[in-house]
Amino acid sequence: MPDLKAAGAICYLKDGKHTLFLILRSAKHGEWGPPKGHASTGETEVETAARELYEEAGIRRARFAPGFREVLKYSVEKKGKTQDKEVVYFLCELESDEIKLSVEHNEAHLGTLDEVEQMVQHEDMKDVFRKAAKAIKKS
Repeated sequence: MPDLKAAGAICYLKDGKHTLFLILRSAKHGEWGPPKGHASTGETEVETAARELYEEAGIRRARFAPGFREVLKYSVEKKGKTQDKEVVYFLCELESDEIKLSVEHNEAHLGTLDEVEQMVQHEDMKDVFRKAAKAIKKS
């Protein structure tokens, strides 16, 4: 059982022939990534992802794709202690490109998979975006 549990959304928007993915830049560490956050007591994973999407990007309406669930596990340092963290990502299609950032982020970017791969630092996170792109092509 992980010490910390979180969920997030790999959000995409169809723009003609292109699929654009949403990434946000953390105001705290400057890293790019999808909207995500810690689960609140009693929430399902999808409820956490939907709440975080609203809190971090102001997006209330999005369609979550059935069947896509990717899990990343890694360790984080919290108050001088190493903790195991598990983040579950769901795929969701946006209805528009209107983003309203929270104070947690200072920039939003809708980009192609190639752009996202250039901007996201962690290889395992890039892999989640690659899997999302494959799932979108199949749908």
